[in-house]
Amino acid sequence: MELTVGELAHGGAALARVDGRVVFVEGAIPGETVEAEVTHRRKDFWRAQATAVLDPATSRIEPPCPYFKAGCGGCQLQYVAYPEQLAQKRQVLHHQLQRAHLDMPIDRIDVLGMDDPWRYRLRGEFHVLRRAGAVSLGFFRKHTYQTLPIDACLIHVEAIERALPAFARAAEDPAAARVTALQFTWSPGTTDLLWAPYPPGSADPGFGARAAGWIPELNLNDDSIGMEDAGRHFRVRPEAFVQVNVRQRDVLYQRALTLAELTGGERVIDAYAGIGMLTARLAERAAGVIAVEESPYAVRLGELNMQLNDCGNVRYRRGRVEDILREFDEPVEVLVLDPPRAGCAEAAVDAMVNLGAPRIVYISCDPSTLARDVGRFCAAGRYTLGEVVLVDMFPQTYHIEAVVKLERRA
Repeated sequence: MELTVGELAHGGAALARVDGRVVFVEGAIPGETVEAEVTHRRKDFWRAQATAVLDPATSRIEPPCPYFKAGCGGCQLQYVAYPEQLAQKRQVLHHQLQRAHLDMPIDRIDVLGMDDPWRYRLRGEFHVLRRAGAVSLGFFRKHTYQTLPIDACLIHVEAIERALPAFARAAEDPAAARVTALQFTWSPGTTDLLWAPYPPGSADPGFGARAAGWIPELNLNDDSIGMEDAGRHFRVRPEAFVQVNVRQRDVLYQRALTLAELTGGERVIDAYAGIGMLTARLAERAAGVIAVEESPYAVRLGELNMQLNDCGNVRYRRGRVEDILREFDEPVEVLVLDPPRAGCAEAAVDAMVNLGAPRIVYISCDPSTLARDVGRFCAAGRYTLGEVVLVDMFPQTYHIEAVVKLERRA
């Protein structure tokens, strides 16, 4: 069918309508007219794939990665010139805020992109494909659980790319037959590469050593590695969350600190603190920081990382944010939160609102849950949305990272 598509939706598809039905068209840029083939029919909407572009946008480019055309699900926007990717992501974020009845003009949403939007991922998970005794690593094809074998990836750092053939050969050993995926984390500025099998424990102790025989220029570790951030040293394990784009991580955290407006005397709560990379930056500018984290693994690493970086003014509290903050009765000047993609439980928002912090800095990796949660903060009548910044952590994909400031009403 022939379609003229409108705005980009969260997820990377452009919107069109057929007889009143919404159609999400992948591979199309807003304003284009395309030939599209319907791939999924559901009661409320259809999904389609653009098969030919009849009236291309000026921002359409040739995707540089051959696996993109083969259906790799790792990227969604390689056919869109990078400045237009940023513009479309800004539109998506603005639309999500509007849906939550949040007043923020689109021209007030600051956008911080990358000078070079490639080779930025320092962590990746690759699925194992076994065929006729041979093993290859790759990503799922989009909308499937079928693995597309790859030997290069333009959004991952080269250290990870160099390791793929060696680990694929090592996985041919019958002792690694239970391994279904491998996760890699590279420490920037070093030759250290952290690897972990999935399911955990599915590789025998010699698995990494066999891979190392083919990649002598990398130091492999299956436990933890050290990682530098803003002059500080952190221990990182496979299960620990880290921002995968080291260049934009610094941009994101610097902007979060700017929005926090710390002068040295504030008491700060860092909710969903993880292993403490942002916590340590906050501690340098605050009188004290309470780091709230549910994961026992992250808490242990976080406490170690605070010791390594002489952050004596940080105290970790293990538990759910809603449980810890519901009982918290000390005054707080700034609340910082960086929840997982699902956002905050409603009880957590209620507990944070009741703290009454003059400023809240919210870091989010999902614009829909960000808008929902910010709407809850503002609906309570206690806060207003002050600033919104889009930090492009994931070029070539639809993913959106943002940081916002909320201010308590007088």
